[in-house]
Amino acid sequence: MISLKNIRKKYGDRMVLEVKDIDFEENSVYAILGPNGSGKSTLLRILAGVERDFDGQVSSAHNGLSYGDVAYLPQKPYLFDLTVMDNMILGIKGQNDAQAKAFEALKQVGMEDFAKAKMCSLSGGESQRVALARTMVCGCGIILLDEPASSVDIKSMRLLEDCISSAVQKKCTTLIFTTHNPSQALRLASEVIVLIAGEIAEKGNPETVLKNTSNAKTSDFLENWRL
Repeated sequence: MISLKNIRKKYGDRMVLEVKDIDFEENSVYAILGPNGSGKSTLLRILAGVERDFDGQVSSAHNGLSYGDVAYLPQKPYLFDLTVMDNMILGIKGQNDAQAKAFEALKQVGMEDFAKAKMCSLSGGESQRVALARTMVCGCGIILLDEPASSVDIKSMRLLEDCISSAVQKKCTTLIFTTHNPSQALRLASEVIVLIAGEIAEKGNPETVLKNTSNAKTSDFLENWRL
């Protein structure tokens, strides 16, 4: 379990995140849902250990959070100007069957035919799929995905969602992803956290939060979405 307590983050004089208490359980998928500018990416950066300048505490049930156990996919991942396979094995060099594991991860996102291709030859959506596969193949206990399907088409989005679901089913993994898409949260998450203007408006079961909410802020956010 990962716990956040009394998290406060400012950029200059502007408070961008103020969260009193969140627990993330093992072997669960969490969607952090909200409009642009609501603090979703900042929260994920804090969990990833990328953002260190904040007030509050991030810990786990195992005497603190080891960031070596965290795999983090930012909105704009960096991929080296190498082949797809070379990018895939960067984080798992030295492991037994590293290439086989990498190839299997590429298959999950429909990119196995591109293993020998140079990254510069891929489209934005194809690169995003490779970046997700590279994150998943690390085998970390905590996987953090920031808008993982933001630049892909509908078919590719389904592949990515299947990959996310499969990762949690196969191993004890806490997977947390950000999205502004309530339908995606409903399909994937075991719990939804609605973040509005840096604060938690609501959290709980996706069906309850997204289809039967009584929270005014959540209702305003969902007004233009068809679930």
